[in-house]
Amino acid sequence: MDSKTIVLLAGLTTLGLPAHAAQDGCPAGSYSVVVSPDRTTLSILFDKFNIDGNPSAGGRSVQSKACTISHPLDLPANMSLGVYKVDYRGFAKLDPAQQAYLEVQYALGPHGNGHGRVFRRKIKGAHEGDYFFTENIGAGQMKRAGCGMHARLDVKLSLTLSGSGEAMASLDSTDAKGAAMIYHLDLRKCN
Repeated sequence: MDSKTIVLLAGLTTLGLPAHAAQDGCPAGSYSVVVSPDRTTLSILFDKFNIDGNPSAGGRSVQSKACTISHPLDLPANMSLGVYKVDYRGFAKLDPAQQAYLEVQYALGPHGNGHGRVFRRKIKGAHEGDYFFTENIGAGQMKRAGCGMHARLDVKLSLTLSGSGEAMASLDSTDAKGAAMIYHLDLRKCN
């Protein structure tokens, strides 16, 4: 069992869902990371980060997809980078007894720096359409990267569908008008 499956299983236990192995939601070539020219946003777009419910499964079922992304951040010399807001966008088609769960763990800087954040949201049925969440991050709530430190964004995310019958949940909107996740960044000169 790999580390992202273990993280997902721990998250499902926290949510009160039965543990199971998750599918890889972002194999190589199935997502892209785009940094704006002015380095104020970093967007993650997925080709197919979705889960379809199984209408023939008897009883309550739980299905998940998990993904781990590590993206280097090219910072100008003597600059640091912080995240002050993150937008999450997706689509869900859920009956009243169905739910989708989104969990995203992310951090700036070297692996395992221990200064990251966790974002969790539940989409309850009945729901059919896009969902959009914004996470505002207050000053000092997340460690900055840069100023001589290796700068990278590490993201571990999972999308879980719970319930029986036909259902669907995705990370990315169906209209392709926005990225699945947009990290709003601010650059500052180092002291």
